[in-house]
Amino acid sequence: MSRLTINNIRIAGLSACVPSTVEDNLTLPIYKDQNEAQKVITSTGIERHHKVEVGTTASDLTVKAVEDLLSNLGWESQDVDCFAYVCTSRDYIAPQTACVLQDRLKLRSDCCVFDLPFGCSGWVYGMSIVGSLMSHGTLKRGILVAAETNTQNRNPRDTTVRPLFGDAATATALVFDPDNSHPMNFMFGVDGSGFDAVWAPYGGMRNPVTPDALEEKEVSPGVYRRGVDMVVNGMDVFGFAIKQPPRSIKELISTFSIDVETVDLLLLHQANKFIDEKIRKSIKMPPEKTPYCLEEYGNVTSASIPLTMVSRCREQLSGDDKHCIACGFGVGLAWASMEFYAGGIKVGDVIDY
Repeated sequence: MSRLTINNIRIAGLSACVPSTVEDNLTLPIYKDQNEAQKVITSTGIERHHKVEVGTTASDLTVKAVEDLLSNLGWESQDVDCFAYVCTSRDYIAPQTACVLQDRLKLRSDCCVFDLPFGCSGWVYGMSIVGSLMSHGTLKRGILVAAETNTQNRNPRDTTVRPLFGDAATATALVFDPDNSHPMNFMFGVDGSGFDAVWAPYGGMRNPVTPDALEEKEVSPGVYRRGVDMVVNGMDVFGFAIKQPPRSIKELISTFSIDVETVDLLLLHQANKFIDEKIRKSIKMPPEKTPYCLEEYGNVTSASIPLTMVSRCREQLSGDDKHCIACGFGVGLAWASMEFYAGGIKVGDVIDY
């Protein structure tokens, strides 16, 4: 059992940026009629999503999100001691995008910066890593970015993925606070045997890009892909998601003796409302404590939990401490659950790029 407790760290601020272009699933041209589109909306809970224009990257959205965060907090970029970039749609194979963003954001040259190429569990994993680094007090202020431009590596003619995924960047500010009485508690897990449940077969070192990998093919009726496009094997993901995340949350609750009645917010990765409702009901959490933003933004992978916090929980998180449980799960197949308290947070509006 992989567990972790971090002390002396609290969330100080949250921000989010999404592209201004919106695709409505009901009118997507990949469907033969609106009845077909409505079935997808009903089964997933996703009505629309935001998508970047060609040439815009996750790091572009990140710059806007971080600048907004710094402004809301009254921080200067030179105040940041640690900067982590959770994203799989990086700008280049090398260098790390965090290095590029250090210059674009004018962070100090002695700032600790690094990429974390996690998917759907990335915000929780990132919180554990950045929080651990900062918990000793040498690093006082940190920013965790969770961002993705999913629409750029999913084939627009793939009916299994286009309606589901959207683009976003979020920024979470963490501070070292020895007076903070609430620890952050974590549970982790991974099943690498299911790595190909969500994957891009070509483009890495195992299967380099070839001319054939760039050729679009009809892999099943109405589903077109290239070898470099992301593939989601729906049934494999579904089977994993209805079993492992609730098990992880229950382990978190048991291990850290959490009284579920005291939990104010259950923050789930926003992949599919049917799946998330299964998880919510399995741990007996009332619906009013489980916010959703997937109907508006779709699955934005690592950004989904903080985007939910910004877009749906702003007033709650700006007030007194709220007892929260978060769970991210997906690509890997990896999962991570977290208990934390959040209150008095500077939460900005979701801004458009």
